[in-house]
Amino acid sequence: MRNLIVKLHIYAGLLTFTQLMIFGVAGLVATVQSGAERPKDPHTIRHQSFRPPPGASDRQVADIVYRELKLPLTRPMPTFAIKRNASNDLQLDFYNINGIYRVVVLERDGMLSIEEIRNSLPLFLGDLHATTTGDTEAPRLMRIWGIYNEVAMWFLLAFVVSGMYLWLSAQARTWWAWGSLAAGVFCFAALWMSFR
Repeated sequence: MRNLIVKLHIYAGLLTFTQLMIFGVAGLVATVQSGAERPKDPHTIRHQSFRPPPGASDRQVADIVYRELKLPLTRPMPTFAIKRNASNDLQLDFYNINGIYRVVVLERDGMLSIEEIRNSLPLFLGDLHATTTGDTEAPRLMRIWGIYNEVAMWFLLAFVVSGMYLWLSAQARTWWAWGSLAAGVFCFAALWMSFR
């Protein structure tokens, strides 16, 4: 039985390693970062010819742009995000895990200006950390990551429970191990009581 629990403990730890590293780095970055400011400077800018249908609404143009460009890891533009810039050009910010694709519809010139604004690594990890299975409209790759996040949380629970079993079933238990357990339980109880 113990050998089976040891294997469960090891494999559960390996399965959750990537998730815990991302959560840890994202948490540390959020602690030291001064604000959640996103980059504004484009990494690349390209242009593509485009003429919206005459009389099309901003919503219809946004849907056409989304279908034509097929920008990776993006989703259709929500209505509240459709806006015009200071030059009265339709500006569409397609957010994704890597940053923003800013598409400006230059109707007078008959083209699209497509800027790729990339997230820094800390922002990328923070966005990855926040991905859940509840976002049903997310691109498939993001939904897969959300499922991995959820499965890894269950394996983390198995990792902790199997670790407790292995420790309790071990012959040698030191005073500092008991002290660590007591400190952890006390901190959890204190936090729980302070939030009530």
